[in-house]
Amino acid sequence: MIAGSGQIVGMSATLANLDEVARFLRASIFSTNFRPVHLVERVKINDTLYLVESGGRLIPEMNLGENKLAHHDPDGLVPLLQGIIPRRSAIIFCPTKQNCENVCRLLTRLVPRSMRELHADERKASVAALSEEADGKLCSTLQAGILSGVAFHHSGLTADERMIIESAFQEGTISILCSTSTLAAGVNLPARRVIIKSPMVGRQPLTKAQYLQMVGRAGRAGFDVRGDAVTIVHPGFEEATFREMLAGPLMECRSGLSDRSLLSAFLLDLISLKIADSLQDFDDILKKTLFGMQNENVQKEINECLADLTEKRMIHFSAEGRYSVTVLGGAAFTANIAPLQALAINATLIENLSMGIVLSSHFHLIFILIPFNVAVDVDWSVFYDEYRSLSTSEQQLLGTMGIQERCLVKYFVERPKLQAGEPALRLYIAFMMRRIWDEESLWSVAERFHVPRGWLQSVLQSTCSQASSISRFSEKVPQLWPLKHLLPELVQRLRDCCQQELIPLMAIDGVKRGRARQLYDCGFKTVGAVASADPNMLVSMVEHLNRRQARMIVSSAQVRI
Repeated sequence: MIAGSGQIVGMSATLANLDEVARFLRASIFSTNFRPVHLVERVKINDTLYLVESGGRLIPEMNLGENKLAHHDPDGLVPLLQGIIPRRSAIIFCPTKQNCENVCRLLTRLVPRSMRELHADERKASVAALSEEADGKLCSTLQAGILSGVAFHHSGLTADERMIIESAFQEGTISILCSTSTLAAGVNLPARRVIIKSPMVGRQPLTKAQYLQMVGRAGRAGFDVRGDAVTIVHPGFEEATFREMLAGPLMECRSGLSDRSLLSAFLLDLISLKIADSLQDFDDILKKTLFGMQNENVQKEINECLADLTEKRMIHFSAEGRYSVTVLGGAAFTANIAPLQALAINATLIENLSMGIVLSSHFHLIFILIPFNVAVDVDWSVFYDEYRSLSTSEQQLLGTMGIQERCLVKYFVERPKLQAGEPALRLYIAFMMRRIWDEESLWSVAERFHVPRGWLQSVLQSTCSQASSISRFSEKVPQLWPLKHLLPELVQRLRDCCQQELIPLMAIDGVKRGRARQLYDCGFKTVGAVASADPNMLVSMVEHLNRRQARMIVSSAQVRI
């Protein structure tokens, strides 16, 4: 492996083993405590506010007095926001998505009327933009919150919804943002004050890295001279755990190759790319990695991974002592699939082909493409209804895979929690993908299956990625030749399904995907916008659209609203 000429600049405020990482990168360390905006960290326990000193010590600062809104606001969020909003902004980090929405609902009721009247036009514009994204549908909690200057932000929202909310917060239209911990690490949205509502993320205690990411959002360079963060901690277990975290060390950066499956994939990549083909080659390369610097038994790990890959028929070891990829290993490399996952996918594809692909619809192919690592709670009533809607041939096929109607009746009674990768769970997710394939919107599918829209969007993207990988995988494995011809068109159609913004427009008579994209790009993003348009304006703005087609499109849109 040849060192490149590029320069790497790594930055972190949450790593303990900088010396080790620097040795790996052959880099110099520049360390500073300078912060453009001074940060003050505080902790609220009961009615007392503590300053966080170096080393994690808590020094009593002041008593906040009686919480007069304790019946509605038991955590005392309102007093912590007074004096900050609406002139400045605040982020409230909540432990769960549901808690984000609950806090948003609470603050919407409690914010003063003077704050509700600020930025009224801008807030209405944000609500309209969110409504337009969902073709007229909008969460009532989010709508009421935004009109009062409050919003929630979590992975249950779609990417476009989150983007609109982030822009409104950055522009000052929204003063309070209730978010999960993902916002701290993923998006640069600083605020004057950060409130951590609970030192928990889900059911797990907050780690030091997560805490530093959250409080690091306090203070906007160029806007604030200082920022402050307040963590609300309850006495008892929460307080003891939080104090231990503050006084504890920072996390270390560990090599991803410590995961045996990732190390196996790395070795397979080296062999496939013809970078290495002998034990000495692997040893020389891995000793230069962070994994090699952090592990003394590198040779042992290499030998065990190579033996495992050989046993799984991913690689071949020649009499001359050289390693080369097999057909299956080459397919896994081409498709960018982990070796262990490639075995499961190959077995599933061959099993489905041996039973016969049902081509009366695309459902069987969609089911084959569902990822193995997606989990969700099943609504068994919806599951059974969707199963009954399948054709007889599709039900018979599922029966050969152990998914029979009598099994579903048993599931309906017992309501078990299925694990990721189980055929019944993959079938349930396939039901969702089938409805999206049939051009139903994310909103309607999410409502039917009682799942967050953001989660559904993420699963759709994962399915598209899996479909592309399986398509490339099938091209390299001779036994999968039927899929080589069946999958490319399906993969393209799935990618089109990711463009959810076009689906409402495609409900208009005479509007296919290409025309929908033209209308959307010209600013006609909803059925309502098309219905209110002048046909002559459409002709002038949309390429290759004649007047008769324009009148028909407008007329159809008017019928649908």
